Amino acid sequence: MAVLDRSSSKPRWADAAGVLALVVTMILTARQLRPLTEAGAFLLRTGETLSVVPVWAWPRAAAWVAISVAVLFRARTAAVLGAWAAVLYEIVVVMLRINGDPRYDVPFDLLVWPLLLAIAAAFLLTLSARAPHGLDLLGRHGRRLLAAAATVTTLTAVAIPILGDYHPPPPADSIDRGFHASFVFPSQLADAVAGATFAVVLALALAAVSGVDRAVRPRVYALSGAGIAGFVAIQLGLPQPFGLSIVPAPSRPTQAVVLVIGPGLVLGAGLLLIRFSERHRPTVDGIDRRKDPSWTSATG
Repeated sequence: MAVLDRSSSKPRWADAAGVLALVVTMILTARQLRPLTEAGAFLLRTGETLSVVPVWAWPRAAAWVAISVAVLFRARTAAVLGAWAAVLYEIVVVMLRINGDPRYDVPFDLLVWPLLLAIAAAFLLTLSARAPHGLDLLGRHGRRLLAAAATVTTLTAVAIPILGDYHPPPPADSIDRGFHASFVFPSQLADAVAGATFAVVLALALAAVSGVDRAVRPRVYALSGAGIAGFVAIQLGLPQPFGLSIVPAPSRPTQAVVLVIGPGLVLGAGLLLIRFSERHRPTVDGIDRRKDPSWTSATG
């Protein structure tokens, strides 16, 4: 039975981290531009600032645009330092909210999500600092698909300003100037836009990494699957006060365990599938591993 030397798989995991770091950074940057895009769309359509941009959204967007530029220009040290600086900024935002600053009085899950995403991006950029650059690993087709995913992430923010119903304010000499709803849109529309955005961006991101080396691709999918499982668990309300769970909430320790077990099971299943496929595939990366010194033969 042929057994692949475990040390030979380490570079592939680094490559996978490099690809995922690029994908996460680009989409996260596009996500930080959404509030600004939405506010601009409202202003262009109605002439009014119906969407208030949070005070912390401007520096957040500027920081991630700078980090993305550093990534694209291969300034890895600057990108890593910038990402961890963004993490510190998000910690400051959370602490201000906890201390009761009224400017940061928003739902807890909306407040902490940027911190979790920033930590994920910072870790991936750090882990991939010595790996081949994600741009080289994706290839031209993958880069185009990733650009499309980032574009969709940002531009779907204009859907509500475009599709909603705008009601101009009544004339100044109107007899009844009571309650006036300037802009109306059904909650189902907002849910549909959010769901469609997530589905399309996820499909484009997965398609973008489908062209990487076949030894690296399963590792990218395994890491992505674990991340998606954690995202879904948090969206379902684990642990509270994240998300809006419609099922009875278990105890806090149970919630924490479920949150860890879900992504862990997905990652574990991915590792088993990768190990199984590579053990039973005679050639990996075009090399007959049965003749490679990194393989050893055993009987039994």
